[in-house]
Amino acid sequence: MDEYVLAFVMAGGRGSRLKILTKYRTKPAVGFLGHYRIFDFVATNVVNSGISSMIVAAQFEPRSLVRHIGGGRIWGFDGIDKRLEINHPHEKEGEIVRFKGTADSVKKSMNRINQHDPRIVLVLGGDHIYAMDYKDVIKQHTLNNADATIMASAIREEKVSDFGIMKVDETGKIVDFAEKPTDKDVIEKFRLNDRIKRSLGIDKQYEFLASMGNYVFFKDRLERFLKYEGNDFGHNIIPKIKEEGGSLYAYPYNGYWRDVGKVRDYFDCNMDFISKNSPINLLKHRIRTMRRHLPAPRIARNAQVKGSILTGGDEIQTRSKIFNSVLGYQVVIDEGCELDKCILLGADRNVYYQNNLKEYNTTFIGKESKLEKVIVDKNVKIGSNVELSPKFGDPKERRTKLAKLGLKPYKELEDGKIEGDFYIDPERNILVIGKRTGDKKEKIVIPDNFKG
Repeated sequence: MDEYVLAFVMAGGRGSRLKILTKYRTKPAVGFLGHYRIFDFVATNVVNSGISSMIVAAQFEPRSLVRHIGGGRIWGFDGIDKRLEINHPHEKEGEIVRFKGTADSVKKSMNRINQHDPRIVLVLGGDHIYAMDYKDVIKQHTLNNADATIMASAIREEKVSDFGIMKVDETGKIVDFAEKPTDKDVIEKFRLNDRIKRSLGIDKQYEFLASMGNYVFFKDRLERFLKYEGNDFGHNIIPKIKEEGGSLYAYPYNGYWRDVGKVRDYFDCNMDFISKNSPINLLKHRIRTMRRHLPAPRIARNAQVKGSILTGGDEIQTRSKIFNSVLGYQVVIDEGCELDKCILLGADRNVYYQNNLKEYNTTFIGKESKLEKVIVDKNVKIGSNVELSPKFGDPKERRTKLAKLGLKPYKELEDGKIEGDFYIDPERNILVIGKRTGDKKEKIVIPDNFKG
């Protein structure tokens, strides 16, 4: 790396679109593929790009993420030449300083950024799944002498309303942009033509460029831009740079990239990795994460596991069938169970058990239970002969059945806090059962013989 670059990772968002999964943790701390946290992907990208300094802005429910990061040794930030810092809400002049948006988190961390005195600041979201070397985008930024370079992913039309999209010329210079447009006439103006696709190396099957929420700035210009009114890069800072005639460029990234901000996106992204052709070769792109020092998964002789990912400490008992699913740490599947298209996040502690598996703080699925399209957060225990599946009704009907058990549906309160035990995605009918903490770890969440 010829330039001195600092990576600033925005990892403090509430992640409310992930509903019950972010009740006790920020979105970057949510488990992914059994073995990882979402944050691991961006942190690994930073290290693999040769960037030796990183600041992580943490705010909403940061404890899980902070414990996971520790001193940064997972990614090699353990020497005088490699530094990782976590910037929390903090007291300054008698007041608690909190971050009010993406740009505000950088603005209120400028004193720390200036201590590193980088020439370039890479501002990155902490909640996306991708494997990228940032050297090329930094090189493009310096060659263009750009005021800002926005990393972009090519998307299909059905995804346009979920992202900020950009209109570019053949050099990648941004001509116009729109934030999550829904008007068909507006959307049509941003459709990429074949000439621009060829020039920028964009696959023909994609028609639009979406912002990845990742930016490159020269540090001295970034300080000036942060004086603009507003707290968000996409809504305030970037449009103001454009309004004042600044040079904005897109850097199209043609690899696999997914924003897992919604329950269905998180579910689909996990399913992508258990398909025949995994979108990221995790043997080639080694994503760094915490080591749990657990034994390999144990699969009983008469059990079946197909198209699935298992993790350390998992136990699959006899006659059980696991299809198209992802299991986190120390999941115990009792005899005769069937799982299809499920994500089980596992246990939050390494535990030793010997006889009665139900008595320990781990995720446990009781005998003869069948689960389909269910996301189960940590430490959840499900009884025997339970069936959870979209076939038992639409989201409203299933929500009523679960509520009769005394379980509370997901609800966001006025003060921003979350309450509830479960959430059902209204479009895909995916059931999400929330994490169990304290005394609740020992109790069965779904009782024996329940169907819903």
